Amino acid sequence: MRCVRRSLFMANWQEVKIVINRSAAEGAYAILSNWGIETYAVDDSALINHAQEMGWGDYFPELTPSEQVTITCYFPEQTLQAENLTQLKTDLEQLSDFGFDPGPVVVEDQEICEADWAHAWKEHYRPLRVGRVWIQPSWEPVHDRISGIDLVIHLDPGMAFGSGTHPTTAMCIQFLQDLALSGRMLWDVGTGSGILAIVAAKYGARVQAVDIDPVAVKVATENRDRNGLDFPIKQGSLGDLEGTPQVVVANIVAQVIGPMFPDVRRILAPKGFFIAAGVIEDKDAEILSLARDACFRLLRRVQQGEWVGYLFQRSD
Repeated sequence: MRCVRRSLFMANWQEVKIVINRSAAEGAYAILSNWGIETYAVDDSALINHAQEMGWGDYFPELTPSEQVTITCYFPEQTLQAENLTQLKTDLEQLSDFGFDPGPVVVEDQEICEADWAHAWKEHYRPLRVGRVWIQPSWEPVHDRISGIDLVIHLDPGMAFGSGTHPTTAMCIQFLQDLALSGRMLWDVGTGSGILAIVAAKYGARVQAVDIDPVAVKVATENRDRNGLDFPIKQGSLGDLEGTPQVVVANIVAQVIGPMFPDVRRILAPKGFFIAAGVIEDKDAEILSLARDACFRLLRRVQQGEWVGYLFQRSD
C-alpha cells in the first residue's frame, strides 16, 4: 500500500482502483456487488468523448480513446488486506469463464488522507480586483480601502461556480460596471455563487436570481445575506422569474445560451440588454448568428484566452 499523505488528526481512507476492459465492466460491477461494494466512480473515456460528440464538451478534456475503464472505490483505512486485493483481482480475471474479455486486470490501492475538500481550496483563493469591484473572501480579514473601488463583495463560492477568478465571471462584472443599473430590473440566470447578482444589486439594480442547482441556490443565498442584501433567489430557470427585466445576465455555456435568445428577447424590455458569457471561441460564430436571428445587436465582444463574452441589446 502506497501512502499519499498521513495525518495524526484526520482519518485515512483506502482507495482501490480497478482497471479492466470496457466490455467486461458490467461483469466487474456484478462482482463488486457480490463483495458488498455498491458505490464507486467510473472513469470511461468513451463517455466523455460521447459528451463531446453531443456538443457538451466545452468543459471536458480531449481524451485518447481507450478500451479500458477505471473503477475507483473507497473504504475505511485497511479494509481490504493484500490477500483480499489478490482475491478480487482473481475474481475479475475469471470473468473470462463467463464470456467476458477482462483483458489485463489491474487492482491497486493507496492510502489517502481525508481532507475537508469543500474548504481546502480556500488556501488558494485570495482577494481579487475586477475593474472597480473588490471581491473579498468571506474568511479573509477586510483590507484597507483601495482607491478606485466602487464596491466590496464578500464572497464564499463554496461548491458553486463564480469566484470572480474565471475569465467569464470577470467579463460579466466589467459589463455590469458599464451599464447604468440603478433602478433597473436585472435577472441573473444560472446565478451560481450569486456573485453577479450581488454586484448588480450593489450597483442599485432590482435583482432576481435563479439556478437549477439547489446547492447553488443555497450558496448564493448565503452570499447575498453576508453582503446585507435582500433579493429573491429561486431554484428553476428563466421562465420561473416574474416581471420585465431591462437586463438579463447568463454566464453559463454556449449550449444553454444559444436556445435562450428567443425567450430572452420575448421577456426583455425594449432596448434591454443581454449579457452572455461562458462561450468558448469555437462556438463564437454560432452564438453571434443566433443572436442576429433573434434580433439582438452586438454592442461589445470581449475575449480572454478561449473564452468569449458579449453585451447584446434588443433591437426594436
